[in-house]
Amino acid sequence: MRLGAGARRNLKKNRSSLKFALKMIKTKNNKLLFIVALIIGMGFFIFQKQVLADDACEFLTGTEKKDCESKVDKAETYKKIINIKEKQGTLLSTQLYQLDIEQEKTQQDIRSTSEKLNELTKQVGSLKEKIKENEKQIEFQKKMLRVLMQNYYEYDRQGILNIVLLEKNLSETLRGSDYIQQSGIKVNQLLAEIKKIKKEMEEQIIQLEDKKNESEELKETLEDKNLALQKTEIQKEILLGQTQQDKAKYSQLLAIIEDEIYNLESTKSVDYSNIPAAKGGYFNYPVSSPIITQNYGCLHDSFARKSYPRCDGGKGGFHNGLDFGKNSGSNIFSVRSGKVIASGTCYINGKWYAYGRWLAIDHNDGLVTLYGHLSSKSVSKGNNVKAGQKIGTMGTTGYSTGTHLHFSVFDKKSFETVESKYVSGLMIPTGASVSPKRYLK
Repeated sequence: MRLGAGARRNLKKNRSSLKFALKMIKTKNNKLLFIVALIIGMGFFIFQKQVLADDACEFLTGTEKKDCESKVDKAETYKKIINIKEKQGTLLSTQLYQLDIEQEKTQQDIRSTSEKLNELTKQVGSLKEKIKENEKQIEFQKKMLRVLMQNYYEYDRQGILNIVLLEKNLSETLRGSDYIQQSGIKVNQLLAEIKKIKKEMEEQIIQLEDKKNESEELKETLEDKNLALQKTEIQKEILLGQTQQDKAKYSQLLAIIEDEIYNLESTKSVDYSNIPAAKGGYFNYPVSSPIITQNYGCLHDSFARKSYPRCDGGKGGFHNGLDFGKNSGSNIFSVRSGKVIASGTCYINGKWYAYGRWLAIDHNDGLVTLYGHLSSKSVSKGNNVKAGQKIGTMGTTGYSTGTHLHFSVFDKKSFETVESKYVSGLMIPTGASVSPKRYLK
């Protein structure tokens, strides 16, 4: 059996090491040197086995050599797969750990928001009691006022002359006149008191309305946080492969809605004569420090095929916009001045669909931009907006696997909002899209 050149050099080198170790043992009867020699010897035999494995195919010819090389290649492939699996396992653990941290933070936010909401509820109740008390005081003051006014007019009707004619003495007549004067002062005091209480009531009612509005905003925030918590739970289940059957059905329905959007949009075509020519920097970015996490068009990765409507004969998935990744609650900006022509929330019967909370802006140039998966909106339909103006915050509402902004650009003539055929009451924005990169820097 003949070794390869590389193997022969390595064996020669290791035999020299072994001879040196044996010599040390013979010349010096030292336990420590013996252990060192033993380790060197073990290394030699292990190395020799490895060398023989590496160079084994060099001793073969023809079919046997090919089979041997094939097995060596497979062994190397298996090693690479093991390394990849180890890295995937580490990544999965990291993702789960990050989700646990995010989940814990969201739960803390929910607790804090719930406490604020409870405090506001108490304040609203207290204000209602004060208003009721003031209403009682006003009613009491009115009764007193009625009695005084009645007495006042009775005295006024009799008049001093009538009192004199009824043979009452002068002192009694003057006392009656003094009573009328005192009654008039008291009437003025009561009127001033009623005005004061009414003013307090009006202020309290305004406060009450403010507190109610604040409570409603907190409730909405709480719902969003609960939604974020649910999203985190779903993400964990997906990562762990524990998604329940009802979620699978829901995902199937979400996919149907995505297909419906694609089918609607595929019937439309872009009139390029109606939109601006491609120009980098025509639009500002909708987020600061933009990071694109998903591109536009027919994408051929496994995620796109699984998540988006099929394209290219089923080989890819079509994505009608760009996705920008950032932290939840990050500001979203209008890419150019225009007017909000549509706004919606794809939320029916406790379930989110499609773009979730979304806005569409007409830029008066033949283009409409859409901003999807928002956690909140700062503008409403009919509002005029300027380039760079904040219009909402980033979220994960709708058909979304994580916090991001979905940004689409449509031909204005093709843009419309239609009702879904599969989910009653679900209004979906559609249109013929173009790549946003056509107008971004």
